[in-house]
Amino acid sequence: MDHAALARPHDPTDYVIPTLDGSGPKAAHVPKEVTGPDASWNVWPSRILDGCREPLVDGAADLRGVWECYEGPMKGHVERIEQAGNRIAITTGGLVHDMFCDGTLENGVNDTAGIGGRRIRVAARWKNGVHKLRPWNTVVAVTRRLDAENGDMIWRYGRRINRLRRLTAPPFDHPATRAAAEAAGTLPE
Repeated sequence: MDHAALARPHDPTDYVIPTLDGSGPKAAHVPKEVTGPDASWNVWPSRILDGCREPLVDGAADLRGVWECYEGPMKGHVERIEQAGNRIAITTGGLVHDMFCDGTLENGVNDTAGIGGRRIRVAARWKNGVHKLRPWNTVVAVTRRLDAENGDMIWRYGRRINRLRRLTAPPFDHPATRAAAEAAGTLPE
């Protein structure tokens, strides 16, 4: 798959990092989402935790925002991360991995490995600012953390190390993103 060719989120509000002031519903009161049966890599679902302003739990890094991989095997990959309380939702195109970070399979990811992919169950937890994912609650297979020097996100996927930078606005000069915004009627004048 050519990640660089896929649409980025075209809604400017996806790039806004809201203040976590405790207003709105608690993360536990917002229904968990999964990848839909009609999911597409070029269509981003609505924000899951929109309006939820619960402060992050101790030990969680603030990974909220839209991130693009600029270095590593997944170069061009884009993901939107939402967080509130002990919950994190990671979306890339129509693929949704929504989880509570309590170390259990019950509250972790229960979804597909990719759009149309095999079923996966993944336990998630925070440890010293590192988001750790354990498929079937075994070994840590995926981690995400912030680089304190430059604010990049370091995403380890198996043995592959990727560096991502936070985007601040939709890249409407990107052909697939522009087309998605035009189709949704949200392309700015």
